[in-house]
Order: sequence, then C-alpha cells, then structure tokens
Amino acid sequence: MDIQQIKNFLVLCETLNYRKAAGQINIVQPALSRQIQLLENEMGATLFNRSKRTVTLTEAGLFFQKEADRILQDLNKTIARAAQINNGEAGEIRITHASSAMNSVVPPFLVRMKQRWPNLKTIAQETSNFEQIEMVLARNADMGVAPNIMLPPEMRSKVLYRENYVLILPGNHPLAKEKITDLSVLKDETFILPQVSTGVGYVEAILQICQDFGFKPNVAHESAHAMGVLRLVEAGLGISIEPVSSVSGAAMNIKLIELKSLPQKASMVLFWLRERDAELSRFIEMF
Repeated sequence: MDIQQIKNFLVLCETLNYRKAAGQINIVQPALSRQIQLLENEMGATLFNRSKRTVTLTEAGLFFQKEADRILQDLNKTIARAAQINNGEAGEIRITHASSAMNSVVPPFLVRMKQRWPNLKTIAQETSNFEQIEMVLARNADMGVAPNIMLPPEMRSKVLYRENYVLILPGNHPLAKEKITDLSVLKDETFILPQVSTGVGYVEAILQICQDFGFKPNVAHESAHAMGVLRLVEAGLGISIEPVSSVSGAAMNIKLIELKSLPQKASMVLFWLRERDAELSRFIEMF
C-alpha cells in the first residue's frame, strides 16, 4: 500500500464511477481496478460493492474512507510542518543569555522573532558565561548572549553593543556622594564579583580595569548572577563594578555611579558555532 493508492481510492469514493475516477487520476480504468483489488487484497477486506450499473462503498469501505482522509490530512500537515522547520518558520530556537542581556537585547529579539515566525517557539535561558559556552558547544543552545565573554575557536561572534560600566556602592557608603573618576580610591575596598570559574572573560575585564588604576581588588564575595552581586552590595558586604545593563531597573538601596570617563567599555556579544553559520544566519540578523 502506498500514498498514491490511498489517494486513488478516495477519488473513487467521491465519484463511485471507475471511468470518471480514472479520468481524474489520469490513468486507464483497468489500472485503477487493479490498484483497488490490490488494496483490498492487502487489507483482507472488500471496500466496494460492484455491479454492472453501480459502485457503492461497503461498511469497511466507509470506515477506511474516513480514516484514509484523516491520514492524508495529517500527512499534509506533517509535510508542511517539516518544510516550516527546514525554513526556520517552525520548531524551536534556544537562546542562552546573561541577566543583563534580558535587560537589553533579548526581549526585542523575541518580539521580532514572534512577528516574523509566529509558529517558531523561542526558549530563552539565563545562565553564566561558562555554562553558555558549554551549552552552545553541546548544541543544547543555538546561540548565546553574554558580556565580555572569552570564546573558544569553534565559535563565531558579533558585538551587539558597547556600554559604560557602573560603580555600585551601598546606599550609605562614604563615597556615595562623590564624583569618582579615579578608581584608585577603591583600592582598599572589599569587592563583590561574579565567580571567575563561571564568568569567563567577564571577571577578567573587571580585574583589568582595577589593574589599570594600579591595584588588585580584594574580592571577598562571589555570586554567579548580577542580581546576587547587587543584593550583597545592598547588604553592605562590599562594592562592585558592572555594565550599565546589569543594573537596569534595579530598585534597591544602592548607589550607582556611571563611569562615563572610563575608556574601557563592556561589550554585549552574540555567539554561535562557526559550523552553523548558514543554518542560523536568518536568526542572527534578527538581533
């Protein structure tokens, strides 16, 4: 039994006339008769009652007509769905991101994706820089979005934007009312930073800023996520330096001093596997 046999059977069900059905299918009548006989033999059921003047469906034929029609409709939907997935119009795309990316580029990206491909499911997962790299390498995510990330050679990247850093102080810190341009005044402060093991590239950038001002920060506390860093600063356990987008919308008892004069800028980076350039190009363009 093949798909064409089922289609031909359904045409005969509609016409109940071998000559008309054969004409619609564009085959000779004996060939159609043989196909129906083969179908009946394979099923072990008589599908049509035949006489010299009429052709009618048997009970088995009526049942098979209904089910065959449903099967073909499902098959057509499946074929269309497969084509949509192949064209990036359905299925799912998985994005990993830093918390700061959710404050900036990820929501607009998701909106554009929904507008362009309404049947495509988008999954956005917040995690650390290190975990993002691991997920993209393992193809558990299609793309990652992270600040100042250091990438392996298998990856390709695109800088989405650059932004200033911000100094984060407890609300009652002695420096909270100062205009700070020389960060060397922070040399005796206790710092709270992301974990070096998970903030690949991110922490190194902060450490380099401090080094450029002549000191190595005393890192007393670490947190894997920006919100954890902010909460620890609010509790008075230390200070921190983060990109502006990391503190966007933070309603806490903290003081934010944007370091506009600082030459170093934070880069928000979109990255993916090089070998998937062609496959992901249409989605990369949406950022």
